[in-house]
Amino acid sequence: MISRDELISLYSTHYKEIFNYIYHLTGSHETAEDILQETFINIIEYSKKNIINHDTVKSLLYRTAHNLSINYLKKNEKTDSLDDDINYLPAASTVDDDLFAKEIHNEVSNALQQLDTVSRSIFIMKRDNNYTNEEIAKLLHISERTVRRKLQSTLSHILLHLKTKGYFEE
Repeated sequence: MISRDELISLYSTHYKEIFNYIYHLTGSHETAEDILQETFINIIEYSKKNIINHDTVKSLLYRTAHNLSINYLKKNEKTDSLDDDINYLPAASTVDDDLFAKEIHNEVSNALQQLDTVSRSIFIMKRDNNYTNEEIAKLLHISERTVRRKLQSTLSHILLHLKTKGYFEE
């Protein structure tokens, strides 16, 4: 079983990153906190029956958080939403630029909400956590090729959505 010190170390090292991941999937601060706690409870329960490999514990945390988030979303039939405070564009220098950036941000959020959870997860991990395709593939237990395809598809979807809304010319 995982020791108290190991658990504290694991939590302090990964809680922010895992919380942000869950939050982006669920769109709720309170839900993310609950699922984060559940994730670590599951790790404790898992450690009672299995030896936790410190080289792959991050992957285990992500997979557990991902599965709990998906179960929550399915149970509550919620449409995922993204944090409105995330900046998709560099800071704007004028009021018009700020309004335009907020409009683009909202449309990117709308486009992401239309995607499947795996595509959204990959995009969030790439954009917010700066993970490489290889790291994402290992964390989500999928191939690098799938990561690349999903990223390309997601970016194409966002661009098409923005074009449809008149932000870019066809």
